[in-house]
Amino acid sequence: MKKLTKITNTAAILTCSALLLTGCGNTNDSSSQATKQTETKKQDQGDLNKMKTTKQLEITPTKVSNEVSPEENKKGNKIVKIHYKIKNTSDKDFTVAANDFIINIGENYYYMGSGINYADAIKPGATSEGDGYYEIPKDYNEFKLMYQPLSNKERAAWDIIVPQDKK
Repeated sequence: MKKLTKITNTAAILTCSALLLTGCGNTNDSSSQATKQTETKKQDQGDLNKMKTTKQLEITPTKVSNEVSPEENKKGNKIVKIHYKIKNTSDKDFTVAANDFIINIGENYYYMGSGINYADAIKPGATSEGDGYYEIPKDYNEFKLMYQPLSNKERAAWDIIVPQDKK
């Protein structure tokens, strides 16, 4: 009888341990879900605030917004404003402008539009900020932003998602 009781007590301890571990597993699942939700929120605007480096620059698109609605635009497109923060990591002045950036949607490319667009000659080690305006089709909120100046072979790209207007 004592051996049977001992086996039963051992089984009960193992069962309780298994239940505790399962409970702990659920806690991990909920914390991993919270982590995934936080990551999703960070990804709501894609690569926004992600610095990319070229041989001479550190470029970070920091904000993106719809500036002109399709209703305001006679062509039915919308104007997207992108704010850039750019640091010159070279030892020479380096000129950067909004027209060095292109928006790619599928097989189409969209260039700098009207507005007061960013252009600056950045001193070595200095940082500059400014805005670029781009006209894109009204139905698109996701695109690839590409740094592709004609003057050199520097390249960088970001996947950007424009936040939806709150109604």
